[in-house]
Amino acid sequence: MLAEKMPETELLVWEAVNFLVLAGALGWLAKKYGAPLLTARSKEIGEGLAAGKKAKAEADARAAQVQAKLANLEGDVASLRTSAKEEREREAARIRRETETEIARIRAQAEVEIESAGKHARLEVQRAAAKMAIELAEQKVRARMSPEIQTALLQGFLADLSRNGAAHIALDGE
Repeated sequence: MLAEKMPETELLVWEAVNFLVLAGALGWLAKKYGAPLLTARSKEIGEGLAAGKKAKAEADARAAQVQAKLANLEGDVASLRTSAKEEREREAARIRRETETEIARIRAQAEVEIESAGKHARLEVQRAAAKMAIELAEQKVRARMSPEIQTALLQGFLADLSRNGAAHIALDGE
């Protein structure tokens, strides 16, 4: 009702004043309470961005380390393979040398044992041959031996004994 009695220009001025008061109050409230809120939020966002940059830098550094390790991995594997191959070859050479030394030692020992067995066999053959020769000689002597020959041999032995015994007694007496 009040608006019906006032002229239009006056109403427009009052509406503009009312709008300016309302806008000023809202601006003052926004500045008083909104600015710190917006500043805090802006600070949080800045800190979040800084933390994100830091995390990204750390992740990039770790990725670079992993890439470097992966790049070196092939070289390391090749190096390990080479050193393992060299170690295998050295070990094989050492085993070959030890085997050759052991074979030479066994061969020398076998030769000594064979020579010893050969000497022993020769001695056994010589003993058997001597025994057989003695047995054969004994058989021949027995086959030729007669009581007359035995008596002649016994008398010859006694004569030799008396001569040797007398000479021996004579030598002891001196």
